[in-house]
Amino acid sequence: MEVTNSVISTPSQPLYVNIHIESKELAMIVQFLLQSNIYFKVVSSPANIKQLEKNSDSTSLSIRKTTIKPNLMKYKGIEKIDSILDNYLANAKNPDMQQVAHSLGLSISIFKRVFKEMYGASFYEYYLNKKMKYAADLLLKGLRGGLVSEMIGYSQPIKFTKMFKKHFGVTPKKYQLQYKNANVA
Repeated sequence: MEVTNSVISTPSQPLYVNIHIESKELAMIVQFLLQSNIYFKVVSSPANIKQLEKNSDSTSLSIRKTTIKPNLMKYKGIEKIDSILDNYLANAKNPDMQQVAHSLGLSISIFKRVFKEMYGASFYEYYLNKKMKYAADLLLKGLRGGLVSEMIGYSQPIKFTKMFKKHFGVTPKKYQLQYKNANVA
């Protein structure tokens, strides 16, 4: 086990430390953290992530981040939410919160509360952020805005453009140009 970054703390966020943990140590450490009622964040990534970043495009490289709070661990399956949402994105469909909650064995009210506590955003806010990041990755690969709009489930490109601009502060085309100019300079 090694500490990869120094201890970080801000007034608005609790103290945390980034630690690289081998899989054989993970179960023991997670058990200790849960028994001690210590909040923690699990970030899983391929062992040789630097090599994968060089050999892979950004949408296929997936780094998962999940915040785990001990008092929410009784809601098994909630940590699968990223893969569930990735499936919706891959099929260009908007998620049905009722259906997702049901698939996890939770009522809609419990699902909303647990999701907000675990991810710090509502279900739809979280999905929209994920969707816009995916769209940005596709744009950086050179795909046209209209095609990206269709690929992420917008029936009208103008709606996608408005949402993208609201999210990133620029239109999809300007986003592509800024990236292209940044890489040329």
